[in-house]
Amino acid sequence: MPVPTYHDNKRGIVSLLLACALFTVNDTLTKLAALSYPVGEVMLVRGAICLAIVGIGAIYAHQVRWMRGAFTPIVVLRGALDAAINITFVMALSHMRLADLIALKLASPLLLTMLSAFFLKEPVGWRRWSAVLCGFAGMVLIIKPSPASFNVWALAAFGSAVGSAMRDLVTRRISPSVPTLGISFTSALGSTIAAPILALAIGEQWRTLALDYIGLLGAAATVLSIGSTFAVSAFRHIDVIVVAPFRYSLLLWSALAGYFVFGEVSDIYALAGSLLIAGSGLYTLHRERVRHRDLSAQASVH
Repeated sequence: MPVPTYHDNKRGIVSLLLACALFTVNDTLTKLAALSYPVGEVMLVRGAICLAIVGIGAIYAHQVRWMRGAFTPIVVLRGALDAAINITFVMALSHMRLADLIALKLASPLLLTMLSAFFLKEPVGWRRWSAVLCGFAGMVLIIKPSPASFNVWALAAFGSAVGSAMRDLVTRRISPSVPTLGISFTSALGSTIAAPILALAIGEQWRTLALDYIGLLGAAATVLSIGSTFAVSAFRHIDVIVVAPFRYSLLLWSALAGYFVFGEVSDIYALAGSLLIAGSGLYTLHRERVRHRDLSAQASVH
C-alpha cells in the first residue's frame, strides 16, 4: 500500500475537523430536543430519519448489495453496542454540561488501550499505562464520585465511553469487505429499535412532537449522517498518528456550543479533568508513534 502523502494527511485532518464540528451540531440539536421530550422518543425519530438518509444514499450509490454483509453476527454485535452507546449518551446529554460529556466520551481511546491489553494481549508499556491512569484521574474529576456531588448521569456518560471502546475493539474484527454503509445502516437500525425498548423499560410517556422539534431532529440526523461520512473519510489512507489528535477539537466545539446555546460553563475540576483526558490521549498517540518508529527501525535492520 502506498505511503500516505502530505495531501492525504491534510485531507484527513480537514475531514476530521469537519466531522467533529458536525457531531457537535448533532449533539446540540439532540440535547435541545431531549430537554423537552423523552429520550426514547427523540432517539426513535432521529434514528428513523438516519435510516432513511443512509438507505437513500445506498440506493443512489447502487450499494444495496451490502445488505447481506450488514447482518453478520460481528456487525450486529457492533450495532447493539452502538445502540447502548447512544442510549447512555443521549440520557446523559439532557442532564450534563455538553463539554463535560464530550470530555468523558473522549476517554474511549484510553479505555481501548486497556481493553486491547487484556483481550488482544497487545503490549502496553508503563508509559501508556501511566497515561491511562491519568485519564482515569481526569474522569474522576469530571464525575466527582462523592456522596455530596455524585451524578448518575456522569456514570451513564462513562458507560458510553466504555461502550465506544468496546465497539472500536469489535470494529477491528469486521472484514474490510463489509462496506461502511452497511455498518452505518446496522448501527442506525440498532439505535432505532432500542429506542422503544428503552421507553417501555423506564415507562416513558410519549407525546406528539411539535413540528419545530421534528425539524430539529431532522437536522440532527442529517448532520450526523454527513459527519459520519467525513469521519470515515478522515481515516482512509492516512497516518493515524498524524490525524487522530485532531479529534480533540471536539472539546473546543462542545465548550463553545455549551456556552453560547445553553449558557454552560464547566467548573475548575471538570476543566482540569478534561485537560488530563486530552493530554493523556495525546501522549498515548505520541507513544504509539514512537513504537511504530522503533518497529520500523528494527525491521530495516533485519
